[in-house]
Amino acid sequence: MFPEVHERNPLTHRALATLADASVPVLVATGRRAWSAWAVMESNGVALPGVFLDGAVGREFGARTAFHTIAFDPAVAAAVLDILDEREIGPCINVDDPDQDIVLGEHPLTHPDYIRRLWPSVREEDPWTAVRTMSVLAFTLLGEASMVRDLVTYVTARTPVAAAVSQDRTYGGLHLSLRPLGVSKWSGVLAYCAARGIDAGRVLAVGDADNDVELLTAAQLGLAVVDGTPAALASADRVLAPASEGGWAEIVELLGLS
Repeated sequence: MFPEVHERNPLTHRALATLADASVPVLVATGRRAWSAWAVMESNGVALPGVFLDGAVGREFGARTAFHTIAFDPAVAAAVLDILDEREIGPCINVDDPDQDIVLGEHPLTHPDYIRRLWPSVREEDPWTAVRTMSVLAFTLLGEASMVRDLVTYVTARTPVAAAVSQDRTYGGLHLSLRPLGVSKWSGVLAYCAARGIDAGRVLAVGDADNDVELLTAAQLGLAVVDGTPAALASADRVLAPASEGGWAEIVELLGLS
């Protein structure tokens, strides 16, 4: 059972309690960093394991060690940074560190309010030193739609990377995540299933964005919320009510637990 929980709703809380009582495992699969996702969980009174950065790393709630990590080959990370430098684009570089997991260049392309939120997690590290000496999990940025889509085409044609694009619901524009080739939320789910002895052939997934497509397509049952992106809706087996209305709580009925 693998939804991405990000909306406060009493129906969602009741569904989580029902799933816990029935010993149904729940995993959060998200493009967020672990710290960001944990803050959302805490504000909603839940503590769930998760795969973060679109599947690059997996941790139990609050854990300093990971049950799953896939980092860039240093040569590929350097190639990505070289392309971004060529285009004068500064990314947020996500590194594998339990405390300070962000490296920023001089002019990172994202919203200034997001930079202020990130600041406690930012390392004083030169980006080139980071890509050569640290485990880089993802490069992320936020920008105007046509620029981001053009950049995806340009980068993926020149380096072996996976790209996930999603609408940023907080700041506007498109959020781009560049991650190691083969990494997706689904690969993170498979790693969690392997670590916990869960049958990956029985996964029910809930998603609403383009970075959920692999997850929704590969799961035994893929559910998209009605206000999801066209790609997510096209990849799903069934459509649920909006997350703001506790839509994915309908899975309790699908599992015969209501």
